[in-house]
Order: sequence, then C-alpha cells, then structure tokens
Amino acid sequence: MEIISGYSMAKATTFKCGGMAKWFVCPADLFEFASILKLHQGKKLFILGNGSNTICPDEGYDGLVICTKDLNKMVIENDLVVCECGVDLFKLNIFLAENNLSGIEWSYGIPGTVGGAVIMNSGAFGSSMSDYIDKVEIFVNNKTKIMKIDQLDFSYRKSCLQGYPVFRVWLKLNKDNKEKITALQNYYYNERKSKQPISYPSAGSVFKRKENIIPAKIIDKLGLKGVKIGGAEVSTIHSGFIVNKDGATATDVLRLVKLIQETVLNKENILLEKEIIVME
Repeated sequence: MEIISGYSMAKATTFKCGGMAKWFVCPADLFEFASILKLHQGKKLFILGNGSNTICPDEGYDGLVICTKDLNKMVIENDLVVCECGVDLFKLNIFLAENNLSGIEWSYGIPGTVGGAVIMNSGAFGSSMSDYIDKVEIFVNNKTKIMKIDQLDFSYRKSCLQGYPVFRVWLKLNKDNKEKITALQNYYYNERKSKQPISYPSAGSVFKRKENIIPAKIIDKLGLKGVKIGGAEVSTIHSGFIVNKDGATATDVLRLVKLIQETVLNKENILLEKEIIVME
C-alpha cells in the first residue's frame, strides 16, 4: 500500500480540474481499507470512487483521499449480487448481463462506482439504486456493520449512509435473458449519448431535481444555457450540466455554479441544491 504525497485531483475526477490532495491512497482490499480508516480516525479524509460527481477546489484538499477503485470484486451468493464499493457501474452491468440478471440497466453509462451510487442513491429513467438493495455493509465505530434495506433511510438522491464508508452492497435483481438485458443497456446508453454532453469533461447533473423543480428547465428559461466563466460552460446540449470546455479551473466551475444559483434565486426565488460534491 503506497500513500502518495501531493496528488493532482484533476487526474482523479471526471471534471479534469482541481488542486492537489495532500495525501492519496488506493487500498488493495477491504482489509487495507479498514486499516487506513482506523489509523486516520478523527483526521481529515475523503473517500473517492471514480470522482464522477466530485470537484476539488484549486486550493487543494488538506487531508487524505482514499480512492476505492481497486475494491472491485463481484460475486453471486444466495441469489444476491455482492459488490465491493469500488465496482465500476459499466463493469457491473456487463457482469449482470453475463449472469442473466436484470434491474439496473438504466445505470449503464453512468461513470460511477457502486459505493458512490448507493450513498447518493443514484438513479435515472424513473429508477434508483435503493429499488434493488438488499443490505449494505458500512464502517462505523472502527468496525463493519451490515444494515438491511428496512434500516436504511433512502430518498431522492439521498441516503442515511452519507458520511459513512460503504464496504459492500448486496443487490437483489431479477432473472432475464442476456439479449434483452443487453438491448436495454444499449438503449439507455444511447439515450445518454444523445441527450448529455459526453464529449467534454463534466460531473453529471450539477443540481438536484426536486418535486416540480427541474434545474435544466429553469436554467433554460433564464437564458443561462451556454453561459461561460473561463473554461467552464453551461452545456448547450443539456443545461443541467457544466462542462470543462476549454481548460477550466475548479474556480471557473464553482463560480459558474454560484452564478446559476444566485440568478435562479433572484429571478425564481428557488435555491438550487448542488448534486456535485465539493471537497472541503
């Protein structure tokens, strides 16, 4: 296990910008993950998956970043799919298709990990991760704890797991044939490609949708689509996204987020809540 001193978060996040982490480590297995958490109890740390909804300020992060990308084992036990937190959603979908398991085809194309998707209760096309969770293993009080779905408080893009390291997730899925599963995966992936700005670095939806509040529609209405600050731009394809169009800094992105929030608050009396996570 190598702890790296001074690691560029532009290399670890899909926004492709941001400052340096003071320390950076990728545990090789869950035992190492637990050991690192125990050693750094009470100290500043940030747990990162694929960095697909995260931005690090240009000033950097004065703590330890634990990247879970190597915690990527998947097995099937008692009709449940057991995933370590760092399992990539692309790879999970391929694994599920090969094993004739259906349910989360809608996640094909989301560049995140299982751990992050569960903590944020990611979803799309009317479905969410919480629809398919049986139980979750978290790390709390220096030990692991398994929580069943009826103990977990999931809501739209939220869970009671925020603030707790997720180790493993048990998913309850449905049997189906591989051809149908693959067709659905391709359908959702193509929908994303046609409606989202995948040609430029971004972190997905910047703001959370709420009942009767669709950020992209409000941003469109106020004429903010295409607005730029430095190299950051409100996407002209989907204004719920901010893209790194031309060498944006994290400061450019965060200033543009603030401009949108202030404009929407002043014009519509609505405070848009960030869906992206700012490392602080």
